[in-house]
Amino acid sequence: MFRPVVTAVEYSLRKQAHPNFIRWTICNGNRPRVVFARGLGIGGIVGGFLAELIITLSHASRAWRVLPFLGWFIGIATLIAAWKGMCVVLHGMYHRHLRPWELFSDEPEDVLDEKQMSRDSFTSETSNSYEDEPWIARYGKRNVIRKVFDREIWIQEPALRQIQDTIFLQAILGGFVLSCIFVGIFCAVPKGNFY
Repeated sequence: MFRPVVTAVEYSLRKQAHPNFIRWTICNGNRPRVVFARGLGIGGIVGGFLAELIITLSHASRAWRVLPFLGWFIGIATLIAAWKGMCVVLHGMYHRHLRPWELFSDEPEDVLDEKQMSRDSFTSETSNSYEDEPWIARYGKRNVIRKVFDREIWIQEPALRQIQDTIFLQAILGGFVLSCIFVGIFCAVPKGNFY
């Protein structure tokens, strides 16, 4: 009788809950930090493209066209890692940002009275919502720069570090391959000799 229920719960855990949890824990930076990392990645790619364009249109030899490889490599690798929600700088230190509820958890207004807890634990009207939590308003008031450079802690879970290492290596490999392709394309183009 309970076999369909067990099958449905197991399917939900394996196909939805666990993959979503892993995707969430891989992110070592908060949203503003990841957006900042994406911006840096795009900036590196655009900088590499502009440098490559300037060198290609000049009378410089083809060997100089390899120099923008570094901008493309860093930009693409950072963008790939940020696409997965990782900041490569935080990953290099094996750190992660504190979550918003962790930032404000030690303050006295967040501690509930024992009477309040015992009374609320037996009521059926409690919801599983966090919108009225005090940390939401306090975190929303922080400016973007402070969110980008929020407090960090060391990642203790070795399995999580291993998953992040894999994503980091994939980003490095993808950045290297795509940068080689772009440099190869620009090295094949003849000189512009405009200046």
